Amino acid sequence: MDLDKYDIVVIGSGPAGFATAVRAVQLGAKVAIIEKSFIGGTCLNCGCLPTKFLWQALKLKQRIQKSYEYGFKVNSEPIIFSDILAKKDRNIANLRKGMRTILSSYNVDIIEGVASFRDKNNLIVSNNEGNNILEIFANKIVIASGTSPSVMKGFAFEGNKIINSTDALNLKEIPKNMLVVGGGAIGIEMATIFSGFGCYVTLAENENCLLPNEDREVSEEVKRNLIKQGVDVLVSCFDALNNIDKYEKVLIVIGRMPNNDLKLERAGIKTIGKGFLETNEFCQTNVSNIYAVGDIAGKSLLAYTAQNEGAIAAENAVKMNSISIDNSVIPQVVFSMPQSSSVKVSNFLKCRDVIYGKFPFTANSRAFIEKERSGFVKCAVDKANKKPLAFWIVGAHSDELINFASQIIKSDINKISRESVFHPSFSESLFNAYEDAFDKCVDLAKKI
Repeated sequence: MDLDKYDIVVIGSGPAGFATAVRAVQLGAKVAIIEKSFIGGTCLNCGCLPTKFLWQALKLKQRIQKSYEYGFKVNSEPIIFSDILAKKDRNIANLRKGMRTILSSYNVDIIEGVASFRDKNNLIVSNNEGNNILEIFANKIVIASGTSPSVMKGFAFEGNKIINSTDALNLKEIPKNMLVVGGGAIGIEMATIFSGFGCYVTLAENENCLLPNEDREVSEEVKRNLIKQGVDVLVSCFDALNNIDKYEKVLIVIGRMPNNDLKLERAGIKTIGKGFLETNEFCQTNVSNIYAVGDIAGKSLLAYTAQNEGAIAAENAVKMNSISIDNSVIPQVVFSMPQSSSVKVSNFLKCRDVIYGKFPFTANSRAFIEKERSGFVKCAVDKANKKPLAFWIVGAHSDELINFASQIIKSDINKISRESVFHPSFSESLFNAYEDAFDKCVDLAKKI
């Protein structure tokens, strides 16, 4: 086999690997990226983007159905779900093509195959049949191999009745009924989408609430909205899989497991927990020339933090560990209907003397105009220095509002001012919730 040599080789082309490759070339490195499936990884092909496409299609369906509220008379045709899926696939293919174009513009060598280590500097690339087709030498290696859906013991995914999130996104028609096991973000999003398109969904979570790590008011609001949409929500449920015969599909979404089948031991790379790769603040593993970013590092299984880690790892691989990761303020979003989101300082649970404010979208004039009055903004504030510590939002556009909220918290300001937000806007509700923490909100009735 020919031995190709690179400054940096990246394993995986999801958000983390893609960002690593591009930034490394921008810094002058010769780079190759190895991908065993599709460019874009889970996020683009079977995660964030296809899920949001289907959610957006559902949102459009609901808007059409409610257009009479604005005086329109619309006769909507019956929905053909396979047509929506075909459109989804075309959009994903175009985005994938765009990513490949960007990599090519930077002269990143795209190598298709399965990567494994020979040692800390040499990688073997095999085809799907397991035959070695290439050997690569790299001064630095960045692992961005991602994760896969976790398997529940005794219920292996077979792609027909018992399915994972990837299978669900490729169903050609809406099933009559479906059991969704797992009340985290993915389970809620899947329940929302399939219920909205006519499937009778049962959502089961073994904790005593949905989104167990979220604020309880938020999880209860999300639960109420799901029930209003026709989802049968079961919490503290440990026996949901005892009656799977009554469901056409059983979707299990109980977390993600690392794609670490790379012969890591040959390079001496350490793993922690459930097999994630141990990294320091520079995204560096215990082997000095090998970095790990994104889901495989297990710090934050989010596409945008993965992309940030990828860019940082590239900087550190080229410039000898010059930048540390800062995950102190990370927004989280769940595409329920309406969306829910949150952001808080990393040490929030240790904060003392915290006061709270809340502003309902029923009191927001823009929400009234858009007929999106469900939900609220909740704000936590340090009583002594008046600094915002956290925001929780359930409601329309909360996925965009949370970015504004994140910047407010990260800027470390001790005041949000009225003139900094446009009227009428949803973002006013961030200010109003903050003001309510001090009983100063002029857009709410006097508290009794």
